[in-house]
Amino acid sequence: MSGEEFNILESVVHITSARDIKSLENVLLDALSDMGSFDSLILLSLPHNEQCENLDLAKSTPQDAYLRKFELVDNYNENPKVVRDDSINQSINELTSVVTQGKNETRITIPVIVNKVVTGVLDVYTSSYDQNTQKLIKYCVRIYTDFLTILHDNEHDTLTGLLNRKTFDAKVLEVLSSFSDKLNHELWKGDRRNHDRQMEHWIGLLDIDHFKKVNDEFGHIYGDEVLILFADKLRDVFRSKDLLFRFGGEEFIVVLFNVEESDAVIAFNRFRTRLEQTDFPQVGRVTVSTGMVKANSDSHLTELLDQADQALYYAKENGRNQVCDYHHLIEAGKLKKKVIKSDVELF
Repeated sequence: MSGEEFNILESVVHITSARDIKSLENVLLDALSDMGSFDSLILLSLPHNEQCENLDLAKSTPQDAYLRKFELVDNYNENPKVVRDDSINQSINELTSVVTQGKNETRITIPVIVNKVVTGVLDVYTSSYDQNTQKLIKYCVRIYTDFLTILHDNEHDTLTGLLNRKTFDAKVLEVLSSFSDKLNHELWKGDRRNHDRQMEHWIGLLDIDHFKKVNDEFGHIYGDEVLILFADKLRDVFRSKDLLFRFGGEEFIVVLFNVEESDAVIAFNRFRTRLEQTDFPQVGRVTVSTGMVKANSDSHLTELLDQADQALYYAKENGRNQVCDYHHLIEAGKLKKKVIKSDVELF
């Protein structure tokens, strides 16, 4: 085996060793960089709403390559977003690679397809494009999408396609930590804008009202359809960076990042209102009750879920179809904080 063949094999091994989607994204670009002479490698992901004209940056090699290749969306304090261009649209719409010959380099745009759905785009720029390069990219993306599908299926609920319960702790703590690191970095640079805006994160525990009645009266097939349409409505209403989970049965969790309390209340009520206005086949109208609580990077998720559940229970017991803020209920004396001593909760 030649040295070049060994390097290719080693890169493939790295791809297959990834155990989460973020590390898989990193390994893909690193592997391609090791195997070929590419000027730029840019991996983009589609948001929840596939009709959105903006794409999220997953990874770029070199790190600033996307700045030279794309028109950026002016989204203050958000992760980088870029505007779709003709090559990306063609690649997504036709589910195929698009090769564009430029004066000094060739661009290859490849759709990332998971379970027959386009979830992202790999954008490759090279000044030495040939048939071998084309095959190399094709096979790497194929290995990447195969493992991405496995990871995706492992992390997502089979019925609704939302993130599942077993991924909750790791996903939420990872993103909370990244926001905390970002804020500390900006404060270290002397940029206090984000600190002044009070970066806050919110967990909402959502429960479909009278869902047992839906199953009893219409059957589990229509009950499952309600869950699927409910999840679709979550994707339509909330932002691409918000985390959406099916937590079990008719219970869902939405994690909102970097929003003020008033905006979080508006977001959850917006979803509640739109759901209330939706006609579900056979079933008719469906409503939702929500309990929300503030989360920080040092928050204990078990305690936060318990607090959100207390707020949800209050919403259920006091009319349903409403959003209840745990902190407001505590301040108003409608709920009492649980006392914790020696890691044992006393009620």
